[in-house]
Formats: sequence, structure tokens, C-alpha cells
Amino acid sequence: MDSLQVTVATFSEMAAYVFALLFVVDLLAMGIYVSRIGKVEPEEGQVVTENRPRRASDSIELGGSGAPGGRYWGKHKVFFSRSAYISDLSLVDGTATKAQRRLVRAIQLAAVLFWLMFACGALTLLPSQPALALFFAIFITGWFLFGVRLVLKGRAEALRKLKERQESRQDRRHKA
Repeated sequence: MDSLQVTVATFSEMAAYVFALLFVVDLLAMGIYVSRIGKVEPEEGQVVTENRPRRASDSIELGGSGAPGGRYWGKHKVFFSRSAYISDLSLVDGTATKAQRRLVRAIQLAAVLFWLMFACGALTLLPSQPALALFFAIFITGWFLFGVRLVLKGRAEALRKLKERQESRQDRRHKA
């Protein structure tokens, strides 16, 4: 039994290094891909002036107490564009671009590589501390499966919304 544990630990150590390298390569590729295809909205990074009620955050930025004011001209800086968000619904209904779909696949690959890296890393402890190795491997696997469940739940919810939307469109067409 000890020789099997040593063999598994040796293989797992090498596999953990390989998965760690692939994880880093995936993150670098995502960074390069995003920087090459990324578009900056005209307002992103700029100060926008608009007629809106002042919020507590505006007052704090100006050095005030944080109490919101009345209706004045307010200025705020746009740090990040909301259009860069990729929703489950856009992935399901086909409105997500190829670039967004590639980015989602790269994120999913990074999550799998992260899990494999830590699961194999936990198995390297098998000969010296078998209880800790199994606990950590089970914990990281449970964490990974919880994340997968959340992703699948979001996809199922998006599919349900898409089906409801299509049924309501068909109902309106039949009534007309």
C-alpha cells in the first residue's frame, strides 16, 4: 500500500506542476486576448457631468460628511463599462459574441485547471499525511462541484427565461 501511495504522490506532484503551468498560461492568454480585443467605451475613464441628485459617495469624494444633497449638477467618473458584462442569458440566446464565448471558455478552463492543480497538490501529501491529503482533496473537489452547480443553475435559469420569452412571443402572435 505504501508503494501505491508513493507512486500516486509522485505522479500527483508532477501533475500539479503541469496543471499550475497550464493555469498560468491560460491566465496570460486571457490577459493578452482581453487586451487585444477590448474596446473602451467613450465615457469609460472620463468624468461625466449630469443633472442628478447627489449621492453620499459624491459628497465623500468631495471631502464632505457623506450626507446626500439635493438636486444639483453632479460629476462622477466612469471606471468600468456595464456593457462588458457577459450574462448567462446572452450565452444561451446567442447574443454573446465569439470573443465573449471564448473568454467564458477560458475562464471555465482556468477553473478546471485550478481545481486539478490543488487536488493533485493535496494528493502529494498522501504518503506523509493521508488524512489531511484526503480531507483537502475532498474539500477542494466539493468547492469545485459547488461552483459547477452554480454555473449550471445559472444556465438552467437562463434557459427557463428564454423559453418563457419565446412562449410569450408565440402567444402574442397567436392572439394577433
